[in-house]
Amino acid sequence: MIKTNFKKFLFAFLSFVLILSMVSTVFASDDISINTADTNEVTNSADPSSIWANTSLEVVENNICDIDIGGIGQFEKQITDFNATEKSVTLTLTVTNTKQVEESYQDAEIFFVIDNSSSMTSDYVGDITRKQAVINSANSLVEKLYDANPNLEIGIVGFSSLDSSSGETEGTINDASLRLGLTNSEEEVKNAIINLSELEVGIRTNIEAGLTIAQDNFSEEENKDRYIVLLTDGVPNNATDGTFGTYSGTVATRTKSKLEEIENSGIPIIAAMIDLDSETIEPTTQRTYRELAEEIFGTEENPTTSEYFYIPDDELEDTIVNDIFDSLVVTTDNTLRNITITDYFPQEIIDNFNFEYVASPNIGTVSQTIDTSNNSITWNIELLSEGEVATLSYKLTLKEDYNQDIIDEILPTNTNVDITAENNGTDIDVSSDVSPTIRVNYEPEEIIVNEIVDNTVANTVIPQTGNNSSIWFIAIVGLLLVAIIARIKFIKNK
Repeated sequence: MIKTNFKKFLFAFLSFVLILSMVSTVFASDDISINTADTNEVTNSADPSSIWANTSLEVVENNICDIDIGGIGQFEKQITDFNATEKSVTLTLTVTNTKQVEESYQDAEIFFVIDNSSSMTSDYVGDITRKQAVINSANSLVEKLYDANPNLEIGIVGFSSLDSSSGETEGTINDASLRLGLTNSEEEVKNAIINLSELEVGIRTNIEAGLTIAQDNFSEEENKDRYIVLLTDGVPNNATDGTFGTYSGTVATRTKSKLEEIENSGIPIIAAMIDLDSETIEPTTQRTYRELAEEIFGTEENPTTSEYFYIPDDELEDTIVNDIFDSLVVTTDNTLRNITITDYFPQEIIDNFNFEYVASPNIGTVSQTIDTSNNSITWNIELLSEGEVATLSYKLTLKEDYNQDIIDEILPTNTNVDITAENNGTDIDVSSDVSPTIRVNYEPEEIIVNEIVDNTVANTVIPQTGNNSSIWFIAIVGLLLVAIIARIKFIKNK
């Protein structure tokens, strides 16, 4: 009985040890942490503001678009400001008239035709007569002219009608006289003007005679500029056909006709009417002396002659010495007129950059916005005088939602600039495709995989079967089993 029970105990014990060993073997492994969490990556979204924030703008080359405008002007377009923070560039367009006023008196001939009638002896200002004031001012003008050009030739004609009982000298060419033929001697010219004060003063005015004598005494040389300077304080009342003593009719008609004839021959007449009375009525015509003069000479705004000055007595010297001098200056027309500058933009600039003017042009007008039909702006300048500079600036700012296809591309800020202009009747048409260039760069942020905390992972290592403690357990059980078997054999043998 004891033997049978012992066998049963032994079988149960061995079965337990065997099962425990199998479990230890199956689950034996290294220490592990269990993580059943989802590990899918989370990437940055395509938010335009996020992309723009990681975008930079750079100037690749500030090429200067430089265009010569007919040898008279110069156009330049270049980047004048760069703002890295707002990702913008400012471009400035500059048009300069590179010429200065060019004066020339080469080979010019001038006749001074000066009134010597009795009305010129009226009091002027202070203690001198109007005639003396004209003589002094004319000589100052002569000095300026010869200082400017010693080769200038000047002649002097005086006119007035001497009274005669028979009337044989009045109303003829004899109502004027050549006081000095053309000469480049300043001293001779000034003396001839001074000597006008010694001539006998006539009672009437024959402007036609004075103009005729001057016209007939110009040289016949070609390629010379010729002028007549007429200084008078009266309305003509004599003509060279025998008519005298009247202020209208034949006298007015013949005098105006002579003015037009000389002008049409290519000789400009600069007429100065000194202190012409605009209130006093001439008794035979019942018109003012100013009205009678304008019937012949026209007005300052619409003169019969090339230029017409009405000179109050207190402006006599300044007008003769300065204004008439300026009128005698032969200038080269270096003005640029009707300038049109068309600046064309690439489509990439239109699509990806905001456009705005920094300031209005200091000269001319410009289109308010970009013309999308040809992607351009147009700047018009009516007149650019010698030495003038016109400027216009605008700014290009990268849009927040720009097309990323332009990243790393070198972008010209314009495709080309076309310029048309006029100078002295000549059309100018020039262009250039040189352009400052920019580039858009993008540096994305490093993509970070979101780390999700897995609460299923134990903070400590879970004891596993098959580790060192299990081995020691099996060893002890084995030794115990051996001891029991030995004991059984010992009892059986005894």
